[in-house]
Amino acid sequence: MKPITSLIKALDVLTLLSAKSKGMNMTELAEAMNLPRSTLMRTLNTLTLYGLVEKKGRNYCCGVVFDQWAQRDRQYHWINRYRKVLEHVALSINELVLLGLHEGNGIVHIDYIESDQMLRVAPAPDTRHILKINALGKLALSRRPDLVEAIKDPKLLEELKEIERTGVAWNREESVPGMIALATHGFSKSPTEPMIAVAWPAHRFTEEGAARALNSIKEALKRFADND
Repeated sequence: MKPITSLIKALDVLTLLSAKSKGMNMTELAEAMNLPRSTLMRTLNTLTLYGLVEKKGRNYCCGVVFDQWAQRDRQYHWINRYRKVLEHVALSINELVLLGLHEGNGIVHIDYIESDQMLRVAPAPDTRHILKINALGKLALSRRPDLVEAIKDPKLLEELKEIERTGVAWNREESVPGMIALATHGFSKSPTEPMIAVAWPAHRFTEEGAARALNSIKEALKRFADND
């Protein structure tokens, strides 16, 4: 079976950069890879979008996501990184707060804190959630232009543009009747970074409550930005 040439090129770039602590500039990479600059730039842009490569000055280096992938239990790392953020938000608004990751063709919930309300939204940690109708999923799509190219629904495309502009995605009873959820970015907008969602029973949802939730998330992310 013939290998995927573009993937091989990307892996070759990562192999080169992983051996250079200070990184390599475009000229050095082009010479080492024996590739046209246009091809190399597309490869670097793709790796940068995914967080596997970062640009520091004139040099390209392996990024934070590359280092994270070297860890065996990546979800455990994210749960520890975000736990105080979730606790802060849950205490502020007393509704379900979720931490989600984009994996493959869906969203998985890797951590959550439930409210102590009598009627509350229940989490679904063992479910792979559909990208196009889930708040976390729509947010994930807005971070992946390659996946958006295949979407034909004009309403969803317009919604994704708005999500890209605002950084907030909504699920207004699209996946579960009686539930409204919003999702927003975590510590970065990288496609591999976790996202945060808050969910309400529809009868308890208000726009003012949503604004408070978003402010609480922003405050927590700023407060715990250096929390490892």
